[in-house]
Amino acid sequence: MKVSRRMMKFFTAVARAHHIDSPTPYTHFSYVDDAGNYSGDDIVGDGRVLEQLSKMGIVRLLGDEDDFTVQLVERFDVLAGWFDGARAASRSEGTDYSAYHSCPVAFLAGHQHWHEQQSPSAIPYKDVYDRRCHGFVCVDTGEIWQQM
Repeated sequence: MKVSRRMMKFFTAVARAHHIDSPTPYTHFSYVDDAGNYSGDDIVGDGRVLEQLSKMGIVRLLGDEDDFTVQLVERFDVLAGWFDGARAASRSEGTDYSAYHSCPVAFLAGHQHWHEQQSPSAIPYKDVYDRRCHGFVCVDTGEIWQQM
């Protein structure tokens, strides 16, 4: 199963989100606050995706329709799914485990993003430029960045 481009944009924005108090030019316009609420154009910009994810029980919208943030219902499960999917892809494993994961769509999205990052045209994640993604190695430090 493949995750749609529109849904990938959402999950990638969540995985790349920086703390709202430390914005950088490389956040892909996505932020997270201390309460785990996500905001930014790439997070709240696609109403259809948010509606689908809400029906799946993955997100909850907080605020009114003109000014809202997105809360991941089970933030740990979503981030773990993304991380586990990327890790499985890096080990040349398939997506079969997604059926057993608490957030299968996040697992599939992480798996798919890892493959997209292997393209020669993909920009690598570098800590020095604050260009990071949850579960992915920063090439300049060799460490896996994890969103807290």
